[in-house]
Formats: sequence, C-alpha cells, structure tokens
Amino acid sequence: MRLLIILQVAVVVVGSDESNLPGHMQPLGSHRPPEESIPILSRVPDPLQFYENYMKPQIPVQFKGAIAGTPALTKWSDDEYLSNSFGDEMVGIELGKKEDRNGSGDITTIGDFLKRYKQEDVYMVHDMPVGMQKEWQVPRCLLCGGYTDYLNFCYIWFSSGGTKSVLHTDSYENLHCLASGIKEFVLIHPDYIKVIGPEHKELGYYHIDVERVNMTSHPGMAEVPWYHVRVEAGDCLYIPFEWIHHVSSHGRNLGVNIWWTDFNFQRHKCPKDMSNVPDFMPLSKFNFHPEKQILSVFLSLAHDDGYIYVDDLAEKLPMYNMEMVHQIMEMLDPGCNGRLLASKLADDIIPQERYDNLFLFINTLNEQQEFEQQELEMLRDNDWLNPPDGEEWVEEEAVRDSFVEEDGDDIEVPSKKDVDQFLRQHSGKVKNTHNEL
Repeated sequence: MRLLIILQVAVVVVGSDESNLPGHMQPLGSHRPPEESIPILSRVPDPLQFYENYMKPQIPVQFKGAIAGTPALTKWSDDEYLSNSFGDEMVGIELGKKEDRNGSGDITTIGDFLKRYKQEDVYMVHDMPVGMQKEWQVPRCLLCGGYTDYLNFCYIWFSSGGTKSVLHTDSYENLHCLASGIKEFVLIHPDYIKVIGPEHKELGYYHIDVERVNMTSHPGMAEVPWYHVRVEAGDCLYIPFEWIHHVSSHGRNLGVNIWWTDFNFQRHKCPKDMSNVPDFMPLSKFNFHPEKQILSVFLSLAHDDGYIYVDDLAEKLPMYNMEMVHQIMEMLDPGCNGRLLASKLADDIIPQERYDNLFLFINTLNEQQEFEQQELEMLRDNDWLNPPDGEEWVEEEAVRDSFVEEDGDDIEVPSKKDVDQFLRQHSGKVKNTHNEL
C-alpha cells in the first residue's frame, strides 16, 4: 500500500512539471515573448542595398506596400477574373489546410479550385502558371546584379485562410509577397536548427504540432528566441536561406514566393546609377534555373579557407554514397579531388553546361533510388518479413529460407538478387515491424 502511494505521488509530480513548462501543448511561440521586430522598410531598396544590408548578412526584412499598385494586387482579388483568365490552368492542391508532409494532394484546374476552396479543407500550392507570370511583378530589389540568373522556382499559395505550415527551413533565398489576406510568420535564426530537434537534418522540418507544441519531446524549444512578422496584402517579406519559419494565413489568401540560389553580387550587371533600376518587371521576362539549386547546398558548406570538402558534402547528402558524392563534385569542377573552391560557384565561373549535366545526373540517381525503394516496399509488404515463432529479429538464413515459391501462387516472389540487396542494406537482419523498415 505504501509503495502504491509513492508511485501515485511520483505521477502527480511529473504531470505537474510538464503542465508548468512554458508553452507546453500551446501554439508555437507561447514559450516566450517574441524578440523585437525585424527591419521594416517603407520602400524597396535597390539590388545592391538589398544584397549588402540583408542578403549577404542574412537578415530578414519586411517591405511594406512593396507591390502596391501592381496588376495582381487588384485583378487577383477577383475570383471571377481568375476563373475567366486562368481557369483552365492545371495546378496542385493540398488536401488539408494544416500542412502534413506525408499528406495527400490532387491535381485540378484553377477553375475547379475556385469552386471548392471556400467550402473545402484545401489550399493551392503550385509553380505559377506561365500565363499568370505576365501579371506578377518582380520588385526592384531583384532586378539586377545576378538575382534573376539564379531563380529556382516561383510558387503561388492560395486558400480561404486558416492554413498552417510545419516548422521548416527552405534551401533557398526566399521573397514572399502577399496579393490578398494576412499572413503571420514565426521566424527563428538558423543557429537553432539543431537545438530544436535532430529530425531536421534528414527532413528539413520538425515533428512539432504548431498548434500544440510538446515541450517534453522538444525541450530545446524552451530557450529559442523568435520573431513575429505580420504580412498584409501588398507587403513582401525576405526570408534568408535556412531561417526556420512557420506560416499561418487569415482570410482569402493569395501569396507568391520567389526562391533563388545564393550568389555573389555582380555589380557590372546593374546600371551605373542604381536609381535607373525600374520599380518592377514582369516575372515572364525571366527564366528559371532549377539546375542551380544545388549551389545552396554547396555554398552552405564553405569553410573559412574558402573551400568545400567532399566529406562535408557527403554528410549533407546522406542519400548518396561517397563515390556518388565525389562524382557530383567532379562534374562541377573536374580535377578538384574532393576540394572545391566556393568562389567558383558564387562568382558564376563554372560553365552552365556542367550544371545542366549535373542536374540530369542527380535526377537519374533519384529516380534509381525511388525505384529501389519501391522494390523494398514490395519486399516489406510480403509475408516473409514476419519472423517465425514471434522472434523479434530474423537472421539472414531465416530470411533466405522464407523465400519459397509455392506452386500455383500468382504472387511475385523476390529474386535472390532482391534478397541480397535487401540484406546488404539492412545488415543481414530485419526488424519485426513493417513501419520501421
């Protein structure tokens, strides 16, 4: 009886401690007040000022009214106009306004989405259709010096409000502009990437419920400072590379973000007098270069001596073996022997053809790995993975013995090559659960 009382007291104490943790099971940011505001400007700076004052030192900044008066700000507030002008454009939608990286999506037309988005739990996220790019204006801060040579993607985000993103980072520089509605951002400095949780290294985001943060599973959050930014229609927000952020939306909400890769500013690509840089140019005037997106990965690994080393790149790209990583480096800079000078990337010295070839090579590797993963999924779903007699582990011999074809069985049985590959990747043992393979 005495032991039971002690245990009950212990449970009460633990529960009390958890409930007293600041921000525990409350919305993201409840653990402490936000820091002072990030810089807010009433005029968009010229490209050199933007680079020197914000992009180079990696400081987020908000531009109030940056796209005021542009066609999209007025025309795109009208659903009928969007339906009549772009209704046949195919786009992707997410099924569920609270982001789930393992969730499902669908492909539909803008016209169909406009009929559904006010009643259903959906939002649109897609590369901006080419037809819409003529009406979207790029602000002056990106119009010379090299920004448009490194554009990766331009996404459009559209909902009736109430969306909530995961807490995540982007692998690119990001300018997010809002055509309608309100968005609220939680921004956290990249210094806290590892502090918040280890899963980011593999995923690029955190297993954190942004509406109910579990401070016991992510105790590092307790001391993480954060910034709150409210973005309204007409505003733009610059989010530097790998700044951690969460986004929530309110009201009919249409935003556009442009991602580009880090680079060294090229003054010769601007007019001598920066006042001659126009306030806007249509997005349709520029080309996108997704093949250069790997630059962000490389440049983030540069050491103080100016070099990028193959061991660091291999750690950053765990999905590829060391031989593949060496090959990736050699394709960009033949003869570099596992040590690449970062300035060759940032100063655009490497020929475009090498980026194109590397882009194709990486896509081929990814397709091959996806195919192999599908094969493993097929192995996982077969009965042979269930260990005999309730044993937790199945030794190599038992796995091989379990591959027995039965006469008249139409189920495809994995070959010996499949089994050998599976065993190599799982150290000769298979754990007794489908979910952990």
